[in-house]
Amino acid sequence: MENLQSIKRSINSAESLQSIVSTMKAHASSVITQFQNAAAASMAYRRVLDRALYVVITTGEETKPPQQKVKGSDIHVIFGSDHGLAGRFNERIVAFAQEKITPGEEDVVLVVGQQVLNRLEEGFKVDTVLPVPQTEEGITSMVQRLLLAIDEIRESKTVGRILLHYNKPQEVASFVEETERLFPIDLEELIKNDVEWESNSLPTYFVSKKNLFSHLIHQYFFISLYRAFCYSLASENASRLASMQSAEKNIDERLVDLNAKYRRQRQNQITEEVNDVISGFKAIKKSKEQEAVNST
Repeated sequence: MENLQSIKRSINSAESLQSIVSTMKAHASSVITQFQNAAAASMAYRRVLDRALYVVITTGEETKPPQQKVKGSDIHVIFGSDHGLAGRFNERIVAFAQEKITPGEEDVVLVVGQQVLNRLEEGFKVDTVLPVPQTEEGITSMVQRLLLAIDEIRESKTVGRILLHYNKPQEVASFVEETERLFPIDLEELIKNDVEWESNSLPTYFVSKKNLFSHLIHQYFFISLYRAFCYSLASENASRLASMQSAEKNIDERLVDLNAKYRRQRQNQITEEVNDVISGFKAIKKSKEQEAVNST
């Protein structure tokens, strides 16, 4: 049976954990909106790029989009987290991505987040592991590092596709797994989507079509990776928020039980102490009465 000291230690430990959980919950709640707003801003920029690509492809002498389909290895980029306590955020994206990756030497895997690497099954070739940026400002530099890693792979082997696997946030602190094709870009589909212009002036450009197209593709790659980071980080914190809310509920229930147990134990201890005092008093009284009888 636990004594009062051990119960009190358990209460203190639960209260300390409760404080940590509350802090993590507040942090996750505050950064979700930050990453969601960054993702929305990247989508606005993506629409600008789509329009620019449409103009470049459909104007000038060459109206047919450049041929991009190439047979070769696939590059899979899996976005996860560096830290735990995020529910099944990493388990779900790893299981989702592994179904789309061919084990062996053909497909190449790039991992964002140590938790993903720890959960990948054997047989998958992991080329690069990158840390997860913890702030919106850190996403840009991490995208640049990821682009460099992809370029190094493309220099050493023929790449057919580049696929991004990440969790995308949904309503009410939930998320869904998603795969996005970064390369090759479906330019033919882009041409089919007629772009409406708010102005009567037709858009044009005054630089080399080839150079402009190359620059736009680089921007397209950058903003697509940037958005994937934003979606993944928002989903991670949404999952962590839900996990912390569940943990907070369990801790509250645990504290109620421990405090009730502590009060019962304390009451029993007080009762025993009172009984000891009464018993001692009765024993002394009886002893004095016996002495009085003997003296007479």
